[in-house]
Amino acid sequence: MNRREFVAGALALPFMHGCKGLFGPSATPVQPPRRISPNAKVNVGIIGCGVIAKGTNVPGFLKDPRCRVTVACDMVKVAPGYFYGAKPKGAAKSDLFEGDIQYGSKVPRDVCGSTIVKNQVDDHYGDKECREVFDWRDVIADPTIDAVCICTPDHWHAIIAIAAMKAGKHVFCQKPMSLSIAEGKAMAKVAKETGVTFQTGNQGRSNPNYIFAEMLALNGYGGRITGGLVSIPGGDHWVGHFGSEARAPLPKWMSPEAWDLWQGPAQHWENNAFIPSIHEPTCWRFNKRYGNGMVTDFGAHEFDEIQRGLGTDLSGPIRVENVKSDLLPDDQRKVFSWAKTFSFDFVYANGVRINVVQIDKEHGIPRQTVWHTEKGDIGVKSGKVVVPDELKKFTWTDFKKTDTFIYKPQNDHWHEADFIDGILQARQCCAPCAVGHRTISMAHMANACIQLRIKSIGWDPAKEVFTGPHAAEAMAKCYASEYHNGWVLGA
Repeated sequence: MNRREFVAGALALPFMHGCKGLFGPSATPVQPPRRISPNAKVNVGIIGCGVIAKGTNVPGFLKDPRCRVTVACDMVKVAPGYFYGAKPKGAAKSDLFEGDIQYGSKVPRDVCGSTIVKNQVDDHYGDKECREVFDWRDVIADPTIDAVCICTPDHWHAIIAIAAMKAGKHVFCQKPMSLSIAEGKAMAKVAKETGVTFQTGNQGRSNPNYIFAEMLALNGYGGRITGGLVSIPGGDHWVGHFGSEARAPLPKWMSPEAWDLWQGPAQHWENNAFIPSIHEPTCWRFNKRYGNGMVTDFGAHEFDEIQRGLGTDLSGPIRVENVKSDLLPDDQRKVFSWAKTFSFDFVYANGVRINVVQIDKEHGIPRQTVWHTEKGDIGVKSGKVVVPDELKKFTWTDFKKTDTFIYKPQNDHWHEADFIDGILQARQCCAPCAVGHRTISMAHMANACIQLRIKSIGWDPAKEVFTGPHAAEAMAKCYASEYHNGWVLGA
């Protein structure tokens, strides 16, 4: 009996398309983590075939000979989309194709769907073996799949990840990891209980520049850390429709069945409306049913780096203060739920204050993660390491054996390869679930203040609850996600 035959017999799961609660509290018993036999490849299923999947994660897996992408899952086969970021003025349609997002993958930048990813995979392997799947539950129930890469909108992350982990499948979950603090806690709990390898899709944790700067800050090479500065993008609507709230019939590429599954646990719109400005590709993050705006979208990167440099990966700040935003009145933010402009501070128990502002290149504020130290700033600005003058010649070989070392992917492996390392070596990798949860909890804390229109709130990192004034309201309104249409979390 070979590995595939054994797995098929031992780990097959019952499945029914119509059973939305399949992965709820009374779901199939937890399966042991998938173990890969020598000389076998890790079979990876891609769930969600949008811009991030085709431009970042799929190319990352394709370049690793130890795994094979065997499934492309999306409820849409081919969907026209919008340029990720600002469309170049006067750009012809041909200019928006063959984008080189991260790994040199030549795929259409303004088209997504399972067929697009299948073709991308088949072109790489030189065959037609990649399968297209409509429903993510079929991927979870597939006994030939060892690991899943979840690239869906955020409102699906927790439900799919927990179902996959309980099925013994290893999980690469794109950031922002969760839609709420309660979801993240549930995901971290199941990850610990099941022992699967879990990688949060925060590529910064595999980036040698970030790791180098964090090691300097963490080990005191700049002296005492006195504060910090983070710059992330503002919450303006990036693509396509410029804030239009107009409803429209379902586009030809979205069937009623696909539309129902796309919305899934999110509250459906009145008359099941389709709103192109948020429901066409890349737009959903600006509505709170599906995403939490740019505070979570980029905070998932930069807050994580701050945490590592402070040595608080599994803890966090004790307060959010000085929260400012331009959040619209409630009756004007049904579609575009989040503030376009914002700023706030994270305060840690040792008194370190991290200022969070928006990128403003015109005024000299690039994307950055910086620790203020007694000797000067240490961090990463616009992708480059910055250090005080006396550390200009410091290299990796200058770290001491007694220093606290931050995990660095083996052989300078990239993020997807580090995930495969973890699976094959039966261990966690550089961005485990518990860490991803702590990072995105910080963004959820800030968003709670924005949503409640308050300037500050306390936080207990040990108990993971809001504290002080407004705590009860924040726990009631901002702590957990709502689930609709028969879907449950299943933790």
